[in-house]
Amino acid sequence: MVLNVLCGNTDDHARNHSAFWDGNQLTLTPAYDICPQLRAGQQASQAMLIHKRDRSSQLATCIAAAPSFLIEKEDAIRIVNQQVGTIEKEWQFVCDEANLNEVDCTLFWRRQFLNPFAFQSAPAGIRIPCR
Repeated sequence: MVLNVLCGNTDDHARNHSAFWDGNQLTLTPAYDICPQLRAGQQASQAMLIHKRDRSSQLATCIAAAPSFLIEKEDAIRIVNQQVGTIEKEWQFVCDEANLNEVDCTLFWRRQFLNPFAFQSAPAGIRIPCR
């Protein structure tokens, strides 16, 4: 869910979340069907509820939901920061791999991917992207 918020994939739904069962434990499958959505403004909502009745595409909502997934707040913040860091670090590589031109790469950055709205009201400890 955090990745969906960070990359502007607002069309997430239950069929996009799955796991492998090996007879003993569940393991999340790799992410799939990720489609960053163009935004007219910054505010966005997920198709699926994230926490209670809240579907806002914000990391604060994801962190609030963490206990529902038996994840401590500190661990949830670490997960968010790891994903933000990975997106920042791999951004140019992924743009090159997808054969995006510089204009498209720039248009996706901080609009669909790492949109400032996702970071509004984020709890202390969440790393805000610098570029």
